[in-house]
Amino acid sequence: MDTFKANPEFAKTLGMDAHIPPNRSHYSHPELSDPQQWGMTVDLNACVGCGTCMVACQAENNIPIVGKRQVMDGREMHWIRCDRYFASGPAKEGGAFDQDVDEPELVSQPMMCQHCENAPCETVCPVNATVHSEDGINVMAYNRCIGTRYCANNCPFKVRRFNFFDYNLRQLNHLRKWNLISEKGMEDTLKLSKNPNVTVRMRGVMEKCTFCVQRIQEAKIAAKAKGRGSADIKIPTDSFTVACAQVCPTEAIVFGDINDPESSVSKVRASARAYELLKYLNIHSRVLYLARIRNPNPDMPDAKKVASFIKMHHGGHGPEAEKANHGGTH
Repeated sequence: MDTFKANPEFAKTLGMDAHIPPNRSHYSHPELSDPQQWGMTVDLNACVGCGTCMVACQAENNIPIVGKRQVMDGREMHWIRCDRYFASGPAKEGGAFDQDVDEPELVSQPMMCQHCENAPCETVCPVNATVHSEDGINVMAYNRCIGTRYCANNCPFKVRRFNFFDYNLRQLNHLRKWNLISEKGMEDTLKLSKNPNVTVRMRGVMEKCTFCVQRIQEAKIAAKAKGRGSADIKIPTDSFTVACAQVCPTEAIVFGDINDPESSVSKVRASARAYELLKYLNIHSRVLYLARIRNPNPDMPDAKKVASFIKMHHGGHGPEAEKANHGGTH
């Protein structure tokens, strides 16, 4: 842990954020007037890349199954994906990479809509289908969306999905058939599987993570009903959470009110490991990631190989650098 202790905020100085100066944002900041502001953290130390969050999100938000062919065409519909990064370290003089494909290092990173406060997607929508709410959520008005896909082109995280077909009304092998010769409809058993609190989207609209806004609204209604007559009505601390955080087996995802210092998400965001993706874009995303710390036992046979690719780029190649980086703490 020596390297981490020497620079606890190392994740904030890696990549583009290390050498690009702060810039001025061209995106207007919405007025966040609600007393409760929602945010999320993802601990990369805890994430194992199991994909449970993807399945829970699909079931909670009525996301259709599009089939292998559509995924191969780049038309996947998941609102959250699990990126996997593989790397191997230098094994030769001069820092050349060792192409050890049998034992690469792996880092899993769940990627959902970051709910940027200065959202690039909002400024390019010609019909204001994607807007910001007072409590800091980037929301979608599906009945207003005309499917220009400008928002998807402008999203730096590529987390928006376009409905190319009526996946819920057609069989997967009949997606491309003409309407007049292909019947459309949803089986009753399929209707019963849908979440009644979430609209079922059809062809021609953009979709994205909404921080399970239906759960937020349900909690607000319950709080108002309980505190009827009170001037200050707030949802109790950590009284609910989003679907992905609820099912995460390692509790890597934490959701809650970032304005409440007693909430779990506020305490996690205070960690020195917390960092914002693409911070140099000045988008102020509501999702923070906690950097992964590798701290293997130095007596292990492969301890020197751990995070060797990071050592090569940020720790030098000489014996002094190897001594300083021994143990792989990045």
